[in-house]
Amino acid sequence: MDDDSLHPDPADLRSAEEFMAALRALKARSGLTLRQLESRAADRGDVLPRSTVADILRKQTLPRPDLVAALVRACGEQDRLAEWTRAWKRLACEVPVADTGPTDAGPADAALTDADTDASTEGDGDGAPSHEPQTSPPVAGSALTPQAGQETKPGLRRRPLVLVAAAVLVGGAVTGLLLAYDLTTSPSRTSQSHATDAARARPPEILPVRSAGSWARIRPARPAGLCLTAGRERSGRYRSEVAVQRPCTEPGPRTFLQPAAGDLTAIKWEHPVTKGMGCLTILDSGPAQGLVEPQQNCQTDKDAQLFRIERYSPTAQGYRLRRAQTDLCLGIRDGAAAAGAEAVQEPCGARPAQRFLIDLIPQANGSD
Repeated sequence: MDDDSLHPDPADLRSAEEFMAALRALKARSGLTLRQLESRAADRGDVLPRSTVADILRKQTLPRPDLVAALVRACGEQDRLAEWTRAWKRLACEVPVADTGPTDAGPADAALTDADTDASTEGDGDGAPSHEPQTSPPVAGSALTPQAGQETKPGLRRRPLVLVAAAVLVGGAVTGLLLAYDLTTSPSRTSQSHATDAARARPPEILPVRSAGSWARIRPARPAGLCLTAGRERSGRYRSEVAVQRPCTEPGPRTFLQPAAGDLTAIKWEHPVTKGMGCLTILDSGPAQGLVEPQQNCQTDKDAQLFRIERYSPTAQGYRLRRAQTDLCLGIRDGAAAAGAEAVQEPCGARPAQRFLIDLIPQANGSD
């Protein structure tokens, strides 16, 4: 297989089939099993059952966008998520989007590894064998239709037909009563199924962080390509490092999320040289009031060092960094899109500058 087929450019995809082939190449390139993809997605707060991934990769139609995003992140290409999203939107205007229900296996089964296929025989949901379509034998003749040469008596035919009609009417009445009872006492199975799917697709209310903590990357939702990292206050009035947005490709401290009491989290930075850890702290006075700087004296009861990482909104991806016990949140100063703009404390609201994307990094990829 040539390099282009292993590393397709989403911008070059021209059909749903090409998009699905690119997703299968992405999965193959990751070298991860379906179980590992499910686990990595969970570490990032995504819901991506391995049975759903297997089903997606068998199809030639576009999956839901939230599943595409979860799969791209789990495969380790979150930096290219915007490209995948643009490609999906472009193609979704031209072709229907598939659900995630079961489907017959097609040519795309080659995307699943032998290990995934073997695991399916153990019932772990990593794969599903294909089934040959079954055809019904032709019906020789109905019991209500006289055979050739058979004489029909009027009384003999009329009575079975009357009984059948009566049975149909009674059965319909019973079914109607049961259906009415079901609708008035509990949600329909279809509604329950849709509610379950919606709950799975909806991100958690609070960012799920492991009890031992997680390495992470915090990115302003807009513009793409910038991360929350160390920098300098642009006016020069404060000389210590503060939190700013800069290109993710530039060197800087590593971010570690440490759970605290309740649903709060401390955001720590590891110095790239000394490896010392400091807690991001909101400054309440002085020339840098409202800005955020890393401080070595971490305190578990200091609200200026603790954040409630809560879902930004039910309809938008991302989280809001709310200061503990307050209605104050972190945002990018003046909603600026330029690199170097400072993170600043401000009243919580539906401001785009307060929406952050958080990538949880698997523990195996970071040192303890």
